Amino acid sequence: MSLKTNLVNQSINWLPYICLALLLGCNYRFITNDNQPKIEVALRGPFSSPKLEEELALALQRNTGMQVVNSGGRFQVEIDVDSFRRENIGYLYDREPLSSSLINRLFPNEGRVTLGAKITIVDKHHLNRMIEHMQLLASSDYDFTNPNTLRDTQYGNQPLVEYSLGQFDSEDGAFDVASDLVQKKLARQLALYIGGICRTN
Repeated sequence: MSLKTNLVNQSINWLPYICLALLLGCNYRFITNDNQPKIEVALRGPFSSPKLEEELALALQRNTGMQVVNSGGRFQVEIDVDSFRRENIGYLYDREPLSSSLINRLFPNEGRVTLGAKITIVDKHHLNRMIEHMQLLASSDYDFTNPNTLRDTQYGNQPLVEYSLGQFDSEDGAFDVASDLVQKKLARQLALYIGGICRTN
């Protein structure tokens, strides 16, 4: 057997040990349900919802590996969903349907939904408040058609209408889509913030 073959065989024999050393050096470990960090979450406030609670639990699992429990958690997280705002942020001039000339009349065609929550985190092992009333906000923008404008009544004859934000719907329909999205955004922000504060290592 040649020297080159011997060297290859020796390298293959040492390969499992090298991989193990790399894993240990990086502090790599497998997370199971038994050793996941556990937290208790209380969601309340005038703008809280079961959907937001569900999105938060999913975001915590995906982004932090934390497990939401009813009792026995290391940290207690209190979230007060206390602010909601719906506003118009974009306008356009109306147009004459036949001549396409501008009319000196503005109509809203773009809106924004903002959802906010205050978060308090308690370390139950040390019985102290780590964070108190920290405000987090999330927003989602949307376009919509306005049935009161002469311009929007002509869209039926056009082959394609393109909006900057990818939505084409009535104001209420676009608002519903944006409301779902803003809850997902806020849930992810809350999860990332909680994950950064509630470290057990």
